[in-house]
Amino acid sequence: MTTNPSRRYLRTSTTVDGTPPQAPPAGVPAVGGVPLHELLRWWPLVVITTLAALLASAAVAWGPRGPSYSATTRMPVTPLAQSDETFIGTSLVRDAGDANRTSSTVARLLDSHRVAAATARSLGDPWTPASVRAAVDVEPVDETNMIEVTAKADEPGQAVRVAETFAQTALKDRWQTVSAELDRRIAFAQKNTDADPNAGEESRRLQLLTYVRETGVDPTLSIDSTGPAVHVGEVPAAVVMVMAGAGGMFLGVLAAYGIERHRRRPRSEDVAAPAPELPLHSSETLSRKP
Repeated sequence: MTTNPSRRYLRTSTTVDGTPPQAPPAGVPAVGGVPLHELLRWWPLVVITTLAALLASAAVAWGPRGPSYSATTRMPVTPLAQSDETFIGTSLVRDAGDANRTSSTVARLLDSHRVAAATARSLGDPWTPASVRAAVDVEPVDETNMIEVTAKADEPGQAVRVAETFAQTALKDRWQTVSAELDRRIAFAQKNTDADPNAGEESRRLQLLTYVRETGVDPTLSIDSTGPAVHVGEVPAAVVMVMAGAGGMFLGVLAAYGIERHRRRPRSEDVAAPAPELPLHSSETLSRKP
């Protein structure tokens, strides 16, 4: 008996558990191909992430808050002309040709650890150089020869005091350097004037140098005024918690969706080998040999 070689066969494949992933039937609510009822069974995960977010936001909202008041001291810059030769060799501010660059350079010089340390000593306990630097921002005002020293503190009066003290300390620190430089410049000009009594230009420079040195004031940087302290706006605790709760819920739903998508994704080991070939027709041609 022989078998007809021309047959039609049906090949079938299944997953390991015999139930390959299928798309949700029509009419069944689904999110991104995942049935809604499959997502809803992960509600404990959503609750946990939401509660965790609420607890974290509560700790932030009702925990220690940062400084709530700020005050600003304005410091105008009056730079020397680029062509000035009288104050060559000193640290007096010289025009950089651009207002932004001039004020930015001065702001960087003022915002130093040395000024912060001197300010902390003037303020007394519990201020430290680190806390002063954390509370004070020194920034140039765009398109102007103006610098703003902004200080933050828990009380309005304290914010004003810190801003003013920092600005005054910065001027004193600068003057210590400038005054020593002026002394050397005056000595040099005095020597030249003594050598040539008719040196009118050098004599004029000497007079101007001596005048600035005796005033004890930096003519290129000063303090204009300190504005009243203002309350720093804060997000209400209730708003923080609502936002955190919504964010935690979103993360929980996203995690549930990701888990379900991963579970429903066909894996390489889930692809079964072809099942045995099954004949579609049961009739066979029988042949007998004589």
